Amino acid sequence: MAVFQDSKEKDERDLQTVSSFRPGAASGVLQDFADPDVQNEAESTHKGEFGTKRDLKPRQVSMIAVAGTIGTGLFLGSGAALVNGGPVGFFLGYTIVGCLVGMMMFCLGEMYVSKTVYSPNIGGFIEMGTKYISPEAGFAMGINYILQTGFAVPTEITAAAVMISYWDPVTTHVSAYIASFLVLSIGINLLGVKYFGEVEFVFACIKVLMLVALILFGLIADLGGVNGVYTGGRYWRDEPFNDTFSNLSPASFAGFLGFWKVLTQAAFAFGGIEGISVLAGEAHNPRKTMRRAVRTVFYRIVGLYLLTVLIISLNVSQHSPALLDAVSKGGSTAASSPFVVICQQTGVKVLPSVINAVVMTSALSSCNENIFAVARTLFALSRQLSNGSDQAFIWLSNLSALSSLIAWISICTCFVRFYSALKVQGIDRKNLDLRGWFQPYMAWICIVSFTVILFFNGFQSFIHKFSVSNFFASYITLPVIALSLLGFRLYLRRSGKTYGLTNLDEINLGNGPAKALRGTRYDLGA
Repeated sequence: MAVFQDSKEKDERDLQTVSSFRPGAASGVLQDFADPDVQNEAESTHKGEFGTKRDLKPRQVSMIAVAGTIGTGLFLGSGAALVNGGPVGFFLGYTIVGCLVGMMMFCLGEMYVSKTVYSPNIGGFIEMGTKYISPEAGFAMGINYILQTGFAVPTEITAAAVMISYWDPVTTHVSAYIASFLVLSIGINLLGVKYFGEVEFVFACIKVLMLVALILFGLIADLGGVNGVYTGGRYWRDEPFNDTFSNLSPASFAGFLGFWKVLTQAAFAFGGIEGISVLAGEAHNPRKTMRRAVRTVFYRIVGLYLLTVLIISLNVSQHSPALLDAVSKGGSTAASSPFVVICQQTGVKVLPSVINAVVMTSALSSCNENIFAVARTLFALSRQLSNGSDQAFIWLSNLSALSSLIAWISICTCFVRFYSALKVQGIDRKNLDLRGWFQPYMAWICIVSFTVILFFNGFQSFIHKFSVSNFFASYITLPVIALSLLGFRLYLRRSGKTYGLTNLDEINLGNGPAKALRGTRYDLGA
């Protein structure tokens, strides 16, 4: 570990270290902060990239990582998913997507944690697309993420406003509520990352505590502890799948398509989970925070989600009149929440209002995080450029789910390139601070699975009568991303800047952990 004689010498050495990791800098440099303690100290005091501040505390990031995706996709969207897939199809769909998302997060975490303290990270995983694939790929990923978070903001705001109709049925008031919630969310983001973190921490605590309480309530209700009626696994036994999905036949075909529809709805529910990489970039210890978040995300978020889905599937029938009526109206009202249906079935009158209030705060919380993420992504893209109602809810959620799938495919593709670059340059993954299981096979499984779900997510547009609006919502993001990629490639070409797929041997991996770089071209002592 280097010993600095005075603060001036230390500042000059720090500046040289930072500069060595800027784009275009010579690779072949082994980072000086090889000692983990020195690295952590440097991370704690670093002010972030280009004026941003690392004011998020580890407890805030950890809690937001757990509760960040607990929003309308789980509280409201799960009702429609249950109707479409039946209890078993509903649970299987969320389980499959949840496991794939968990694997994707390990890919993201391994790349993120392997970055040096001073690597640009304000854009989250967007920077990785530029580094590991190509400049135009990173730009297209940024555009897609802006679309993803941009679609999510009006979705959550609309849902929060509709929640108010539970107490205020006057429909003309909804627009006023939407405007109020939008101003509130923007105001929270304008307060700065420090206060944003505290607000989101409170929202996250409310969501997690409420979800745990609802899981316990659902378990007691299923066992007959509320009204004396034992349900058990009756719905799983008698009606496992939706054999009448879209009035199709035979029943097995209808059941399969109902299950397939759940996959897209689950993608919307898990959407935004990758945004933790944007948040971690403004935490006190980005690498340590990200490592902790990724290691627990599989067990916390996926486990919490799947336990909730299991409880819902045990308590609510896909043929519940109350649920069917709510879903037929768009599924964006409090009545479409399966937990509200459980309360109605068991005669509990107070809890629906509490659930409604929590769903409203969840929607606001998710909106805050999406505004935060889209602002940081826009900032990252600007640097890259300068340097080189009910049906509305359904439509926007479909668009958001599509963009989420594209983002997850992009992240796993970045990992495959990252993994290949490590092999080409002779860097041993065993010495990295975080490693995913069964790589690169896990990344390829995610790429293939998400791609299949992506291209067949609009199958309902072709059932019975072709639906232009559904087809548009299911696939419109694809040509937008393709045009942005080609357009930025043309811009780079005309500007005389580097473009095209980056050679694996030219990817700068000299900002990884010192122990992983020993004996490679990045090792000064080699």
